[in-house]
Amino acid sequence: MRVVVIGAGGIGGLYGGLLARAGHDVGFLARGKHLEAIQERGLEVRSADFGTFVVQAPASADPADLGQPELVIFAVKTYDLDPAAQVAQRLLGPDASLLTFQNGLDAPDRVAAIVGQPHVLLGTTGLETTILEPGVIGHLTPGHYVTISELTGPPTPRVERTFETFRGAGINVSIAPDGHRALWEKAWLLIPMATITTVCRAPIGPIREMPETAALIETLLDEVTAVARAYGFDLPEARDRAHAWIFDRAPAAMKASMARDFERGTRTELEALTGALVRMADARGLDVPASRAAYAILKLREQPDVENLETNGLIPVGHAANKR
Repeated sequence: MRVVVIGAGGIGGLYGGLLARAGHDVGFLARGKHLEAIQERGLEVRSADFGTFVVQAPASADPADLGQPELVIFAVKTYDLDPAAQVAQRLLGPDASLLTFQNGLDAPDRVAAIVGQPHVLLGTTGLETTILEPGVIGHLTPGHYVTISELTGPPTPRVERTFETFRGAGINVSIAPDGHRALWEKAWLLIPMATITTVCRAPIGPIREMPETAALIETLLDEVTAVARAYGFDLPEARDRAHAWIFDRAPAAMKASMARDFERGTRTELEALTGALVRMADARGLDVPASRAAYAILKLREQPDVENLETNGLIPVGHAANKR
């Protein structure tokens, strides 16, 4: 299959690399030092599930260099969604599919509004992955999954073809009968995990071990449950799975990608995750005080240079906290 990966970061790099290793014709749309490294040395993947391997594949900042694909893996962050979708629109032929891999609940519909609903397949994935250095993808902890579905309606032959392509590359993939339900099932885990590891500035292990922060996890799970029910997704089993993963299965050192983005001082998906939950709650008149408080704290931290004011001597240490 001819595949173009738009967003050659953790998710796109891992799954695109696996498809290339399996013999598919894969090209990567990338930029900057990451692009230069892929062009010079190939794309290296260091995976807790698949080991370390390098693939030599075309990579360019110009989509015209990558040809016309049968499948686009659309793996950009939500803050790059609109311009990246416009690039994808120019790549897609009449029968091509685009598989979304964004966090958040509305991204597939936003992409469909730009590229056209008939092209869009809805994907979800769960794993911990990042760019370790230019040209090197790290899949940091064991375990991953992918679901594939139509944007609306039941599975179709093209869903089956994409499923077989991913499965043939060794990817843990399944077909979701209802893609939007799959998004909510992921949100039960993703939004609390992203919120708690980011606001606490800690991995999940010490957070779940301390009674006060463990109770905060429970509250965040309950708030996702309340919002999901208000939108027609009453899925207690999804909350149970998220709870079991966070408290019993997630590696102690695990952090959400949003927490890592805050640590690096790069753009984050706060608005697509915690912020989106708060806005959806507001639209239904629901009270989500824990999520709202976390969102307010993180929105302030996200402002340019806020965290550097004390260390740069612009605010005397302790002064801001004591000023009335």
